[in-house]
Amino acid sequence: MPRERKSDQTSAEARNPCDPANQPAQLPLDSLDLTEEEVRRRFKFARRHGQPAWLWPEVPRDQWNHALRAIAGAAAAILGGKSCFDLADHNADAVGLAGYTSGLGPLLGWWRERGQLAASESVGAMLDLHLRHSRQRTRRMEARAVEAVEELSCRGIDVLVLKGAHTGATYFPEPATRPASDIDLLVGPRHGDAAKAALAALGYRQASVGNFESSWRLPSAARIPRSLRLVHADDPWSIDLHTSLSGQTGGAPVIDLDSARPFANSDRWDAEPRGLVLRQPLLLHQLAIHAGSALQNLTLLRLVELRFVIARDAASGHLDWDEFLVIGRALGSLGHVWPALNLCCDLVPGTVPAVVLRECEAHAPARVRRVIGRLRPANAQRVERTSIAEHFMWAEGLSGHLRQLASDLVPGRSIGVVRNVYGRRTWQLLRGGFSR
Repeated sequence: MPRERKSDQTSAEARNPCDPANQPAQLPLDSLDLTEEEVRRRFKFARRHGQPAWLWPEVPRDQWNHALRAIAGAAAAILGGKSCFDLADHNADAVGLAGYTSGLGPLLGWWRERGQLAASESVGAMLDLHLRHSRQRTRRMEARAVEAVEELSCRGIDVLVLKGAHTGATYFPEPATRPASDIDLLVGPRHGDAAKAALAALGYRQASVGNFESSWRLPSAARIPRSLRLVHADDPWSIDLHTSLSGQTGGAPVIDLDSARPFANSDRWDAEPRGLVLRQPLLLHQLAIHAGSALQNLTLLRLVELRFVIARDAASGHLDWDEFLVIGRALGSLGHVWPALNLCCDLVPGTVPAVVLRECEAHAPARVRRVIGRLRPANAQRVERTSIAEHFMWAEGLSGHLRQLASDLVPGRSIGVVRNVYGRRTWQLLRGGFSR
């Protein structure tokens, strides 16, 4: 029998579930704020129960996983050209948490605002809150990024703006739809000390240092997250100053991206033309390598980011797939871009030409192919535990396994403050889920 109509209003909304006029009532900006004591309590509770990265005992994990699959379906449908996708039947807390861990909360809110996503009032209000916080945060961080680029440029230092600070402004529908926790800047090795002096002159203090990267924070910046359910406007942030594009995650082999001459293969940054950004195809190599270097990096946000970047630059002619393969063969990076590109194509089929994807897959280690072959876009990122095979999928030989173990025990950013290392790593894992 046909379902009864509850009212004329309900019937009208059912006919137009994505009508942007059906905006939810706004939640207060502090609706999901937590005290410092509550944040610390949650970290302690999670460690005590053997799940240091699961901080939400009030949200059933099956609901969170269900919401992740729904969000992946929404992204696949909208990026694939569908005009409207319906999330109306899902739990608001689960969708909000999945939007946070996946990094897609603000983008889902933007799609909802534009009438591309239908949602219940409670889900719509939650996604709207994600977007409003991200808009405030993005404005502040972009201003700080512009200020840093101006200071470095005035001192004669060429600087490349990496990752979200570049892609958010250039490829996403609005900068706030690409949330980030860090501002990543690259300077040449010979300018490392001068660049540090420039940041110090702006009031930053060095928080941690590694071989090719140092992290800088303002004394007034928050040290712990203000919320664990969305990217809060007042959450911690830093400037990560790099002197090499060839970073390493865990036991993954280093790809010498510096040999591709990133400063010579660059364009001007949209937000401040004195800043530089990577040009294709080096940009796609860098993004895909970073996303696929460890499972905690393989978020839905990064897969969507790859889709936006590829779709725009392939259509404009800035991305040439033959050139992509040539540089990949020279760098030995084709196997390392495959995990992220493969999952991106799983999300939106046809994003990468099949011949390109096959050649990349042929260069990927067998253990990586086995691990990635079992994953889907919604479950690739690991917030919960990883298996041994997943954790060591990139480790080659004894040296690779030792590098991974060393990374597990003492993160590369540590400056000797080991006392809180595991709590800090948990927050870095979550930050890594939606940032950088």
